[in-house]
Amino acid sequence: MNTELEKQLVSQWLLGNEPAICLINMWFEVSQVWDDLIDRDRGIVPDHAVNRMMRFALVDIPKNRFFQYHCNELLPLVEHCIYTWMEANQLERSPNSNHTDYHVSYILRSVTTELLVFMCGLVGGPAHRHQVAIEIRRAIYRDNESFSEYVQEISGDVKG
Repeated sequence: MNTELEKQLVSQWLLGNEPAICLINMWFEVSQVWDDLIDRDRGIVPDHAVNRMMRFALVDIPKNRFFQYHCNELLPLVEHCIYTWMEANQLERSPNSNHTDYHVSYILRSVTTELLVFMCGLVGGPAHRHQVAIEIRRAIYRDNESFSEYVQEISGDVKG
């Protein structure tokens, strides 16, 4: 999430918890750079972006107070998200992928949304998580490419 409005929404959803806001923003950036490296759809990823991603992943995220406090809850979810994202890529790239595989991969590929929703529960409890979850999903998917655009991008010839 990059725009000023998106930053304000993340702050609102995470109840102004600065370490949590910083953490989710680092995860969003790490996941975007990793995706760009794997998809190769934005050309060559600049060295500074890769270096920043690696510093986030190896230094800044482990040092983040929110991450340290909630590490036992967050690490299993992060691991799950990583494998889910890799499975989405495998589904969309398999030589025998079909339209159903594309539907599944389209849903699975934005799994970092789950991290944000989960963190809202950590900062505000289950009622807050439930209150903001739909708003978060609507906001994130509102600006995503449509399913038909996604299919055209990955296959070049299959119509949604």
